[in-house]
Amino acid sequence: MRLTAVFTALWIASALAGPSLAQEIAGAVFEDRDADGVRDPEEEPLPGVAVRLRGRADSGAAVDRVEISAADGSWTHPAGAGCYLLAPEDPPGWRFTAARADGFVEGTPGYLFPAGHPRQSKLDQAMVRLAGGTYLYAGLGDSIGRNFSLCALGQAFDYSEQVLARLRCTSPSATLTFEGAAMLGEHTDDLLVDDGLDSNNVFAMIARQPQLISLSMIGNDLLGVEPAGPPTQADVNRVAAEIIDARRNLQEALSAMVTGIPGADLVLNTLYDPEADDCASTELHRPWLPIVNRVLRDLAWGQVRRIAINEVAAEFAHEDQEGGCAGFTGMICRGPLMLDEIHPTADGYAIIREKLWEAVGGVSLGPGDALGRASRTGAAFGYLRRVRRLLPAAHRTAGGAAVEDPGAALDDRDGGAPARILLAAPGDAFLVSGFPDWYDEIRIARAVVGVRYRTTGVMDHDAYRIEASPDGEFDPGAGFDYSPTNWNFVTPIVGGGGPGRPLENPDFPEARILAMPNVPAYRDVSATLTGNPVLSPGAAEYAWPAPDPADLGATVVRVAAPGQRVSPSGPGDRIELDQVWIDLYGWEMERPPEVRSLEVARRADGRLEVSFEPIPGADRYALYFGTLTALRAGAYDHGAGAPHGPICAAPTEAAGGRLRVIIDPSEPPGEDLYVLATAHVQDVESPSGTRSDGAEIDRSQSTCR
Repeated sequence: MRLTAVFTALWIASALAGPSLAQEIAGAVFEDRDADGVRDPEEEPLPGVAVRLRGRADSGAAVDRVEISAADGSWTHPAGAGCYLLAPEDPPGWRFTAARADGFVEGTPGYLFPAGHPRQSKLDQAMVRLAGGTYLYAGLGDSIGRNFSLCALGQAFDYSEQVLARLRCTSPSATLTFEGAAMLGEHTDDLLVDDGLDSNNVFAMIARQPQLISLSMIGNDLLGVEPAGPPTQADVNRVAAEIIDARRNLQEALSAMVTGIPGADLVLNTLYDPEADDCASTELHRPWLPIVNRVLRDLAWGQVRRIAINEVAAEFAHEDQEGGCAGFTGMICRGPLMLDEIHPTADGYAIIREKLWEAVGGVSLGPGDALGRASRTGAAFGYLRRVRRLLPAAHRTAGGAAVEDPGAALDDRDGGAPARILLAAPGDAFLVSGFPDWYDEIRIARAVVGVRYRTTGVMDHDAYRIEASPDGEFDPGAGFDYSPTNWNFVTPIVGGGGPGRPLENPDFPEARILAMPNVPAYRDVSATLTGNPVLSPGAAEYAWPAPDPADLGATVVRVAAPGQRVSPSGPGDRIELDQVWIDLYGWEMERPPEVRSLEVARRADGRLEVSFEPIPGADRYALYFGTLTALRAGAYDHGAGAPHGPICAAPTEAAGGRLRVIIDPSEPPGEDLYVLATAHVQDVESPSGTRSDGAEIDRSQSTCR
């Protein structure tokens, strides 16, 4: 059966690689406004991006060339048979969106075994590191990372070794080695436990300082939670608890390696679930599998240094929420004697190999390619622009937390002065909030929340965690019943699941594995700020709404002592928080112009008449009222604390080419007021006005959003 698949692939390749095909590697760079890795018709090209191709042709010639994307975003590298690495250079202020989500199915052009649909990613440092002469590639994780299968009793790490061989082909003068650290049966907690028995953990990798790390980990966290019959609410709660715990562990592990191994590129595998493979998933696992894979993508994208994604799950089997099935089904080991049913077959590991090669930016032409292709086109590299960084404006404490200079955590222009936080007991916390919620012109595709912090004194592994909540809840409370669309209350930033977690099924009840202990130098850590997925009635796939401005305004970030903390604080033990931020990635609509020629008059009957020139395209207008007393003092008070109004959808009438609003004497009363008018075009509000120095009036006062 395997030979048939190989011969079929070679036949397809011969059909595709006729003499009329030019030998080239080509694609385009574009603004990926919805961050899905696929270029849509309305998404604009990005010209002027340097796309580098480095490797070796089969003729023996070294290749190292750069092409600049044209006005339409396109680029082309002439290339013969050989092995190459491909990487566009990130434009300043833009971030590579990388992975393509599920959605490519059989019947899609190019969806061929064993490569599936191309999901080209890239490494950021590989070309420079390979040119340095020595290159260490480490494989971390569980039995998938180790290449274990009862149906493929070959060499361990076979697919990793094949990827290493392709990297060696691109750089024959470099010394490349592979360290297989992955172990059978590992859970995400293992990454944070330094037991001295193996190198399959964060601490060992930081000591080794490899140049490339691939990680396959989370499957065993979910293994064994399948009930014998229909799932109960307790079964659902256990799955949710495992996913929440695993996400904490992976965020801490990935961010620790990003910080501790600055010279390394990381690649994270998406998952196939042993209980949801071959499109025969169970009632319990099918709803959670796409959630786990989205969690992994968000973990990879949200780090301070972007991590690549090895897109495996969508190739093996993708079953939507209505039972629709796609993918290379039947690639899971079914024996002998039904003892496996978890790991890929040899053909299945060929899929992993090809996905990992794409994830490192690998492209091969000719005999070295899985399909023998002589040309590769359509390599689409999407980017998101960072449009704004938001800073908090408020702080408070909870429990018995003590904080020196708390306002320093709100200011990024104070020369690195930190808020010094003492967490003496479980429940102590320092919280920051008040992120701006008035940038309605920004269409948010992704939001990334980050912190800069360090520690003083002697910190233990379980002393603190840092996390964000889009609604300030953090924890739904005891007895809460989770569901696939109502489980995500917190975005972990610093800190793993901790000792004895999850409570439903603790893996290491005695180990203190919460966070990296002593952090003497400032460390930047970030994570994709996420909420719950949405599954509309009758929908086959989840929707994943990005945070909106209201979510950002409600977001709270806290430094907290966890409830399972067991090590006491000393008098000099502090978490020093220098800065907290939320970065918004997406695009901006044009704001409407300021409303001009505003006139205000009191009629004889006591009614107030406000008139102004109309704004083209406006669908509504708002009136704001503040006091002249505040204005004379150099401040504005027409916002949330306004003494009068506002009128957010003011009824207007035409009046000689202008618009006017007539206001009853009872609203607003009194004479001590100023009036401002704004227009809304496609839900974007115009400036409420400008000060005498030409600066826009405080936008936080505009509340009609």
